[in-house]
Amino acid sequence: MKIKVDISSEYSGKEIIVRAPRDDEELQDLLDKLKNIENEISHINGYIGETVYSIDLKDVLFFETNDRNVYVHTTSNAFLTHYRLYELEENLPDNFLRISKSSILNLDEIISLSRSVTGNLVQFRDTYKTLYVSRRYLKELKNRLDQRKF
Repeated sequence: MKIKVDISSEYSGKEIIVRAPRDDEELQDLLDKLKNIENEISHINGYIGETVYSIDLKDVLFFETNDRNVYVHTTSNAFLTHYRLYELEENLPDNFLRISKSSILNLDEIISLSRSVTGNLVQFRDTYKTLYVSRRYLKELKNRLDQRKF
């Protein structure tokens, strides 16, 4: 089995293509493993009290630290998670970006980025929640937003 990696700034996301001469047990095992990996990184567990919720990453607006805890914010709730922000940053898909020392946001959920007297503010779809962007991360956020294809 050969493995090739092709990296280019022209690509908008990650894609895996499997080429095989025939459909066999080894191929099916490989596809099952890839599907399991995809499922692992498409959901995250969040807690409210003693209740555990499985949260789809596409529903996440942002992750934020508060009093040494990390919270997963959706349009309607904030869930505690047991991951650290640096762990999330390493493992989240490409549509998530760190924008401050204490926040990672979902680029797909941004509706606007505006400047105010107090700083740069991100507003999300279908919610009142907003988030400040650190000057250190602002340029990367603007670049990533410019690259998005609508």
